[in-house]
Parts: sequence; C-alpha cells; structure tokens
Amino acid sequence: MRLKNKACVVTGAASGIGRATAIRFAQEGAAVALIDRQAESRLAEEVPSTVEVIRSSGGKAWQLIADVSDAESVDRAISEAENELGQIDILVNSAGVFIRNRITDVSEEEWDRVLDVNLKGYFLTCRRVIPGMLRQGHGSIVNISSIHGFLGTGNAATYCASKGGVTNLTRQLAVDYAADGIRVNAVAPGCVATAMSKPFRETKEIMAEYKARTLMGRLGTPEDVASAALYLASDEASWVTGHCLVVDGGWTIA
Repeated sequence: MRLKNKACVVTGAASGIGRATAIRFAQEGAAVALIDRQAESRLAEEVPSTVEVIRSSGGKAWQLIADVSDAESVDRAISEAENELGQIDILVNSAGVFIRNRITDVSEEEWDRVLDVNLKGYFLTCRRVIPGMLRQGHGSIVNISSIHGFLGTGNAATYCASKGGVTNLTRQLAVDYAADGIRVNAVAPGCVATAMSKPFRETKEIMAEYKARTLMGRLGTPEDVASAALYLASDEASWVTGHCLVVDGGWTIA
C-alpha cells in the first residue's frame, strides 16, 4: 500500500501503459481518476474497462473522458478529478500516439497530431495540476517518455521529437518546482507490448531486430513500466527529481 490515501490522475488510462499504471496504483491504495478519449480498452472488445478492473478489486476509480491536446477539455477533466478526489497528489502522463514516418514524408497534420498529444498534452496537464500541488505543498509528476526521446530510431521523426521534448520538459519542471515540494520524473520505456507497438510486433523482421538488441531477450510489458512509475511516484523516491528512468531490458547499453 505504497500509495495509501494518495489521489492520482492517469492520462491514457484506457489501455497500454496508462491502464497498467492506473491498476497498479489502485492496488497500492491510490484513488485514481482515469483520463482518456474513450473509456473502453483498445485491446479487445471482451477486455473490461480500466475502471471496471479497479472497482471489481475494491479500488476507487473514476472515468473522465477528455482530449489531452485540448486545453478546455483538460481543464474540465482536471476540475472533475479535483471534485472527486479532493486534491491531486500524483499525475502520470501516459497518453500518446505514434505515426511511422520520415521527416520528408511528414505532413503538417501528422506533425501537429503527434506533438499535440505527446508533448502539448503533457504541458496542458502539468500546467493545470501544478497550481494545486503548490497550494498543498507537495506533488509528484511522472511523465512516460521513451528511449527514443534521447536516441534516434528509423522512420519515427515525429515520435522522437515529441519524446525528446517530454524528457527535457521533465527536467525543466523539476528545476522550477523542487523547492516547492513537487517532484517531476520520467520513465523511458523500450519496446513494450501494447496496442501502439502492434504493427511492429506483427512484422517478423522488426521483432527479430528488437529481440536481438534487447539484452534480456524479450519485449517489455505495461506492468514493467507501471512498476517503475510506481517507484518514482511514491515516497520511496522522495529524493529523486528530474530523473529519466530507463526501462528497456538493456536495449540502450547493448
């Protein structure tokens, strides 16, 4: 119960890393507000929603529908979360999209879509949540970045740009708010088995390369990343801020 009596907001909570993180945090005692564009999991029709999983296990969860790239939508969702939770102790930014492209092939619409969700969305949620954390004198923010936020990867111009922004935004916010009791950290996953990575996982050549370059010989799971986010969000990391925790099975050191 490392998050007992904590109130948490998780974006991108309908599936993937956001879903696993919300469930894990609830298991650790947090009351969780789930923000996503849709309530249902994108994994399969028969998979119960995140809020159903949490509540069926006796946890506290509220579903909020919002587009993280839209300021009014974010403001409305965070206000609802504050009304339900009383305050927000923890924010996990996990909402994200991926479009496979090279810079010469990127349309303005693709660029805007990826940067709006993956980077602007983090800016909007942080901007909205931090004032409340300042009033209460504490808070923890965990941003889900990527190893591709500091490494280049083929055919991923928009994604790499957005995650590079997330990684450095995390460091910058840590500098600004450490003295106010607000910690800001990031997790940088490698290739994780989620709906977003499904196109890669269905391509044998790409998967062979991923596994060959990953020292531990397997893809990550959403739960692997959720465990890292849990550590950074919890009081166990009370002297950790501005850190980007790599969770990649050894990819970046191979």
